[in-house]
Amino acid sequence: MKKFLASCALSSLALLLAGASFVPATRGTPAQNGNGSSAQRRRVVGEVTAVDAATGQVTVRTDAGETITLATDDKTAYLRMPPGETAIERAVRATRADVRVGDRVLAPGVAPAGDQARQLILMGRAAAAQGARDDAHRLVGRVAAIDAAKKQIVVETRRRESSEAVTLDASGVVRFLRFAPDSLRAADAQPGSFADVRVGDSLRATGERSADGARFTPEEIITGAFTRVVGIVSAVDAARGELTVRNEQTGQTVTVGVGPRSTLKRVTPEFARAITERVERAARGEQQRASGGAAQPANANRGGGGEGVRRGGSLQQMLESLPAVAVSDLKKGDAVVVTATPGADSSRATAITLVAGDADFLRRLQQLQRGTEGNPRHMSPGLPSDVLGGGVGNSNANGNVPPER
Repeated sequence: MKKFLASCALSSLALLLAGASFVPATRGTPAQNGNGSSAQRRRVVGEVTAVDAATGQVTVRTDAGETITLATDDKTAYLRMPPGETAIERAVRATRADVRVGDRVLAPGVAPAGDQARQLILMGRAAAAQGARDDAHRLVGRVAAIDAAKKQIVVETRRRESSEAVTLDASGVVRFLRFAPDSLRAADAQPGSFADVRVGDSLRATGERSADGARFTPEEIITGAFTRVVGIVSAVDAARGELTVRNEQTGQTVTVGVGPRSTLKRVTPEFARAITERVERAARGEQQRASGGAAQPANANRGGGGEGVRRGGSLQQMLESLPAVAVSDLKKGDAVVVTATPGADSSRATAITLVAGDADFLRRLQQLQRGTEGNPRHMSPGLPSDVLGGGVGNSNANGNVPPER
């Protein structure tokens, strides 16, 4: 089970770094697999069992039990995850000499001819084990079904390329909480009960997962309902702490209240320029990988703009570095993306996070988060604490946003 969970962590790194969909690992010649183009490349995940310094060959025993000898050369790019880290933004440059027997390794985009590896991402045993422990004691997803008689909740969880259903047994001693209307922080959650849980809610639970991963026994459950409002501000009432937004996804006018814990940010020209540069570098990296060249690591950000931008951090970190604004700073005609808690009816909501800025740029930012422009998923703000929405299942204007871990 730990190997499976660690494999999922490494698979997530592959999607974040390469920003592309890879076909499942298969053995065969280029003729058997197609025309040998980049579309036929595969991903290898497993443990390093041997390293030949003279030839540059790395032998890997995959999680499927297969032994593969990967060929590397001067064009192969190397990254290593620091101990305890699983976010690709924290990866550091490495060299062939850093590859050691016992390392967990991810090789995205392995060429079918000669098992040529163009990139190796290394994760030590400690980091892999920590990721497995975290996944074994935490469950994040969307409530798909509720059995009130048995006090069971079926939770749909996302595994990047697929989803799975996990049955959560809440019949024991469980602490129930409900997210505050204006916050995703667990510390701000309010007391709740099993009766508060609704199908469609986002859920975060801590407890113990079964060995087969199909069941979860919780100690604490936090749930909440979230929506996303994307549109243009038509009115601002600073005294009441409210703004009126026409949701461009639904055409409905929504009154958005701002609570004491709501986070309001405005996109700066510097931030927009840095994001544009990252997109352009991602596109160049895709072209480079397609031609067999070495790709730039995700943290090689040279764009300016904010502390998060200068660090080359994730989009979430970059968004957090944006200047905060008040309701009184918002104006009629501003474009906004709001992650919110819905009110008693669909015409009202309470803002959790709000980002204001140029309408075209905010739409582009959402497309980046969903991976629809060049598929640069390594720029995703990440779930669950992203300010642009998303989550398990379909990502749409009213999609559920999993809570902060």
